[in-house]
Amino acid sequence: MKELYFIRHGQTEWNAIRRMQGQLNSDLNELGRRQADVNGRFLKQLGIEYMVASPLDRTCQTAEIIDEHLGISFDVDDRIKEWHCGDWGGEMWDAVQDNWPEEFAAWQSDQFFYRGPGTENYPDMIDRSEPFLDEVLASKFDRIAIISHGMIGRAMVGTLLAMTPDEMLSFSQTNDTIFHLTRRNGSFVAQHYISGEGPYGGLPPRNL
Repeated sequence: MKELYFIRHGQTEWNAIRRMQGQLNSDLNELGRRQADVNGRFLKQLGIEYMVASPLDRTCQTAEIIDEHLGISFDVDDRIKEWHCGDWGGEMWDAVQDNWPEEFAAWQSDQFFYRGPGTENYPDMIDRSEPFLDEVLASKFDRIAIISHGMIGRAMVGTLLAMTPDEMLSFSQTNDTIFHLTRRNGSFVAQHYISGEGPYGGLPPRNL
């Protein structure tokens, strides 16, 4: 039985002020470090055998804190970097809406397929993460922790659950939430934990 734990990085300085990060770097803030520590204490109980993280600073910082509890070290993989947000990277969310009103409106109306100026869309993220998922599923490890980001994490989880575009956009992952996917008889079942509490069935709705 294969068990995958998808961990989002802890809250960052840019998360807290609503600045678009994408593939740019922003450090964990104090709350984010506490979130990573709570998740590390929780994961320690689960017999995690392998951990892999996005190479961005915030995910590696999260992995380092978690590994203080696991003691297994971790690999990094470029294919699970966050959504590339192109020209919007480093901008405040409100500034993006003000400075690119037509593009932002088009993105809001079609968040799955639309590409903003220099951005990826969900099919792009799925294409680059699917080979990573194939390798993880073929690995010798049964309990795997994957430390990534909100949007690429959604793309990976939605892919494993064979979701439609609308279904993939219907859930979200806060910085203190872990998605747990278990493969049984060839398909995956999802549940989630919040701040180490749970499990709760399914995935949390997007506006949670």
